[in-house]
Amino acid sequence: MSKPTLFVSFSGGRTSGYMCHWLLENKADKYDLKFVFANTGQEHEKTLEFVDKCDKHFGLNLVWVEAVVNPEHGKGIRHKIVDYETAARDGEPFEAFIAKHGIPNAAYNQCSERIKSYPMESYRRSLGFKSNHQTAVGIRSDEIDRASPTAKKNGLIYPLITMTQVTKADVFHWWAEQPFDLEIPEHHGNCLWCWKKSDRKLWTLAKYHPEWFAFPDRMEREHKQTGPADEDRVFFRNHRTVQDILEEIKTPFVEFEENRPPLQLGMFDPIDIESDCGSGCEIG
Repeated sequence: MSKPTLFVSFSGGRTSGYMCHWLLENKADKYDLKFVFANTGQEHEKTLEFVDKCDKHFGLNLVWVEAVVNPEHGKGIRHKIVDYETAARDGEPFEAFIAKHGIPNAAYNQCSERIKSYPMESYRRSLGFKSNHQTAVGIRSDEIDRASPTAKKNGLIYPLITMTQVTKADVFHWWAEQPFDLEIPEHHGNCLWCWKKSDRKLWTLAKYHPEWFAFPDRMEREHKQTGPADEDRVFFRNHRTVQDILEEIKTPFVEFEENRPPLQLGMFDPIDIESDCGSGCEIG
């Protein structure tokens, strides 16, 4: 009797990397596991290296997909298969999405869905599965609030919550014992300049890596009028542009540090508030 297929979304972070290994070790006898990574073209290079190492070290037989955006209205997003060597590094899938749908931000929160979820759905359909076929997502038991309220409808499951209970400390302890790790600070996340990050994270990144903001700056200049909106579309909270962020770092601020609590200057400091996936996007 054939085993049911379980697609596994590998975001490129430590938690989803741990989930991939755990599923291989504990559920390969129950499921035909198919591991998939969706590349946006704006991932940290170390993220791509980490994904490639996990694939080869754990034997994931990982499939890398990227969004293929048809500029024609009414035509949906499809996928193409790439690999570590051929994966986009200059934001090509992201730019194609923006050129059609406009700049994503808090009011138009579409980037994860359209350039991660949709190409993965396209890949599943190409194999003959329905778009809502079961997909495992790397959300831990200590961040259960990030679980999608429509998970059951969309076929999403959370093995690190429902099959086992894993916390952030468990994940970091496990990776500390492995021969390799994700070689970037946690606050860098997967997407270099994600608009969902807190202001403190964005300011710290902009101070040390202003070059990372070149892509969103160009998108704001070229596509501020693309897509439906009553005013120019820009990326950051409170209708701020990349140039606003770069101007704000000229005023002294306390930089983000990994060993401090998320709310670094006391409870509810507004510059430490971020969207639920400000350190790394998962499909949802």
